[in-house]
Amino acid sequence: MKTILLHVFEDSGFESRLQVALDIARGYDGHLTCVQPTTQFAPMSFGPLGGDFVTGINFEDMDAAERSHRERIEQRLKEEDVSWDWQTGLGDPATLLTERSRLADLVVVSQSYGKRNAGDEPLPIAGDVAVHAHCAILVVPVENDSFDCQGPMAVAWNGSAEAAKAVRLALPMLKLASEVHLVTVGDDNSEFPHVAASTFLARHGVSTVLHILKGKGNEASEVITEFAVEQGATALVMGAYGHSRLRETLFGGVTKNLLNDAKIPLLMGH
Repeated sequence: MKTILLHVFEDSGFESRLQVALDIARGYDGHLTCVQPTTQFAPMSFGPLGGDFVTGINFEDMDAAERSHRERIEQRLKEEDVSWDWQTGLGDPATLLTERSRLADLVVVSQSYGKRNAGDEPLPIAGDVAVHAHCAILVVPVENDSFDCQGPMAVAWNGSAEAAKAVRLALPMLKLASEVHLVTVGDDNSEFPHVAASTFLARHGVSTVLHILKGKGNEASEVITEFAVEQGATALVMGAYGHSRLRETLFGGVTKNLLNDAKIPLLMGH
């Protein structure tokens, strides 16, 4: 994990995702890139006849707040023992992070609890970024303010292409983990059994402990997270499952539940 992108936005989750990103940068001797979506717009007229139109949005105040936030964070980063740079860009935050992820190893965003942005809650962009990013994405609960790169990790395995992609993207982290728990919920998939994932990881020098837990349907999300917490896992690796953009990237039950309710960071790939 040498290139780590951090979503910069002044919300209640920023401090936790900043600390997690810094821990990962230190743990893997990586570089932190702060990506700040900006609201800098050129002046324009909205009236049908060229007249003024009051939008109710003070872009000057928003721009000033963004610059102030950047100055505060840059001052803090100058005192940290990691290399970093700062990037800004116009556009939707999820789209911007996805575009910048093409030459990155990890994108760090916050969990949004499944709500539309209310007050200072993190923007609900984790789902879109998880499905469209070109690298791994780490979804950090607001309560998590650290990341143990050498702690145990859990892998939610169901034999899907998404789960396999997540495992491959997570390899650098799995190699450094003290333990790796490979978890399957329900019946084993006869076409691609979970032992195949264990064999793949073993060839990369990663030893795994296999677990088959009982559960079905949406119960799987609770079963997996409870197990991961019991094992003291620093993160849960899993695939991100999306559907058509015409349905605004709705997620399958387990993925959606975990994105909203997981108590530990989710390391996802699609």
